[in-house]
Amino acid sequence: MSDETTGFGTARRQALTIVASQLAITLLVTLASGYLGGSVAAWSALVGGGIGTLAGLYMALSCFRKRPETEPARIARRFYSGEFVKLSLTVVLFALVLVLGEPRFGPMLGAYVATFFAYWIALARGLNPEHSGEA
Repeated sequence: MSDETTGFGTARRQALTIVASQLAITLLVTLASGYLGGSVAAWSALVGGGIGTLAGLYMALSCFRKRPETEPARIARRFYSGEFVKLSLTVVLFALVLVLGEPRFGPMLGAYVATFFAYWIALARGLNPEHSGEA
């Protein structure tokens, strides 16, 4: 197995770990929202965090669905198209929630924003030699 393939597999696992972290954060915020604000707040948090998690999952799967690309232009094209679809998916899902439901904006947006902490946690772990395996 080449270093490129091994690095690709590691990056894919890291991306999916971020998505799993987003799901865990969503569930924690949902539980807290339910405890503090009732079932509508919990549902709103679940929807907001779910949108962030689904968008993150789409991006992870779109960037790592095939074997690694060697041409920088193809890598960039895959990334930019994935990011465009991720943003579009986020907008459409929020629009659907606003049209079809009556969410509480605080818990919904709070949970959505909370999913971004998964990226900061992953970055902090990656910069820490204890967690990155480079000690």
